Amino acid sequence: MDPSTSDASSQVPPTFNYADTFTPSRNRKKRRGRSDTAPTPPSVLLERARAELVASDWLRESKQLLCDALAALHIDAPRVLCLGLGRPAVTREARVQLAFLIAICDELSIERAKVSAYDPVFTNEDVSLLDALGISRLAEDKCAAYALEGPTIAFMPHCDLLLYENLLRANWSRARLPHLVLIANVLSEYADSVPARVLAVANPCVWRLTPHLASRPLPICSAHPTAFNSTAIQHMRPDSAEDLGRDWWELPPGPLQVDPAKVISIDPADGTRADGGDPGP
Repeated sequence: MDPSTSDASSQVPPTFNYADTFTPSRNRKKRRGRSDTAPTPPSVLLERARAELVASDWLRESKQLLCDALAALHIDAPRVLCLGLGRPAVTREARVQLAFLIAICDELSIERAKVSAYDPVFTNEDVSLLDALGISRLAEDKCAAYALEGPTIAFMPHCDLLLYENLLRANWSRARLPHLVLIANVLSEYADSVPARVLAVANPCVWRLTPHLASRPLPICSAHPTAFNSTAIQHMRPDSAEDLGRDWWELPPGPLQVDPAKVISIDPADGTRADGGDPGP
């Protein structure tokens, strides 16, 4: 079904993991004869970031990669789901990622009404910014386990591995998975760095899917290197979707949501856990 935008009776504690590079400026003593300058509104900062990206070769190259992915899947009118963005109203990295998203949607003529977003850290300021853009905020935190209706681009910059797993499991069928395009961490890096038997048990969807992914890494963005590092446009290869047998599609039982206190973030670059522990044998 389509992700619901109705109010939920309860909220799952935040599980989204994202990079926050915002550093508050230090208080300065007021100088006589000078008044404090009003802060620049988030909408103005966002438009500056969008205009900068639109004028860059980087956006044109990234757009072409996405167009190639959509063409390979014969998708021409996708919905867009944005998860784990962070706080674009106050953090530069999240703002640049949002600027990229709206610039890409505008370039591909994707209506803002078809774009929805969720991050449990959103405040009223962030929601107001999204509202002004015509982007709806999902009311319910499903830990990314949203069952998608129709072809969808899932924009999940630097999310926790668990969230990728949950989104895949919620759409693990011949009817849905082949029509999902992920703009996210390079999933194959998890398979390359995390022991196979650990990944196969904890994240069977990621483990099974990675050998069958077409992956187009985004080019290095020199102006915002940390906002898009280790990010790729990924989707299931059409030939794999046709050839895989019934056994591949049958998953072991597993929850779509877990106790957030038990969530372990694994860095795809080296397989280390965020809490410093051993990811497994």
